[in-house]
Order: sequence, then C-alpha cells, then structure tokens
Amino acid sequence: MNRGLEQVRDALAEALSKAGLAVCPAFSPGWAKQYNTPVAAVGLRTGESRSDAFNSYLGRQFDPETQTTRELYGMRLELTLSLDVYSPPETGAAGCDQALDILHQVMLEGLPSGLKPTELRWEETTWDKASSMFLRRGSFSCSAYFVATATEEGAWLTDFILKGVVTK
Repeated sequence: MNRGLEQVRDALAEALSKAGLAVCPAFSPGWAKQYNTPVAAVGLRTGESRSDAFNSYLGRQFDPETQTTRELYGMRLELTLSLDVYSPPETGAAGCDQALDILHQVMLEGLPSGLKPTELRWEETTWDKASSMFLRRGSFSCSAYFVATATEEGAWLTDFILKGVVTK
C-alpha cells in the first residue's frame, strides 16, 4: 500500500508548503545546506491497516459524464508520520517554535478532508550536529481515508485515492 502512504505524506507536505513552511522529504541526503529558514522534514514513522477497514463496500455511484454506475469502496489507514522541524543558526531555536505554530494551524484547518488528525507530539529543541541546525523532533498521527471505484462490469479496483485530494 505504498501508494497510499505516499499520498498521505505528499498531502501533508503540500498543506504545510501552502501555509508558508519549507518542506522536504525525510532522509534526503545533503538537504540541510539548501535551507536558510526553518524546514519540516516529513516521512513515514508507522502505519497499519485493519482487515475490517480494508476494501469496505460503500455503495454505488452514478457518473453523469460516462453515464455508468460504479461500485465505491473505502479504506482506512492509521498512520504516524515523522514531522521533524529544523531551524538554521540564523533563526535559532525560535525558528522551530515559529514552524510549530504553522504546523498547528495547518492541523486545524489546512488538511484534505481524508486526513483526520489524532495526535501531534513534540520533543524538546536540541542542536543537531549532522545538519548544523536546531532540531525539534515531532510526529503526526492521523486516520487517512481513501476511496476507489470499480465499474459495473466488474473491473478490478482502481488505485485508492486519498479523500479530499483533487486529482488530475
């Protein structure tokens, strides 16, 4: 289910970026040298899917564009993402606190409808020798809701899409 996990990570990163916070994938090599403002490193910490929530039938949906009826299925994942905030020496440890304010605002009103926050947890700000930046480790736990469709002819399910995310 990597595709689903990537969708959640990308949706969270996009919401933080829209709120004005620099974002990078966790564990990117050499990334620290690129930033002179606080940055959030987003990655997957843990995840689980329970069989009772996997491929749950939600009903039928009529598509007026194609004039066909499709079967609608849902899935729920429980995830914890790493959400570590780094701040360069120029902005100091206070940069981690400013980024934390943005993160809290996004959790309250900036996430897609398919992400339901359950916990935001933070550690104390420390100096990180590896990046030469201040670091405040954090984690974001949420329920992620996905939907998929199948045609009336019984075609296989298409990819599960995070609810509330606009696709092209």
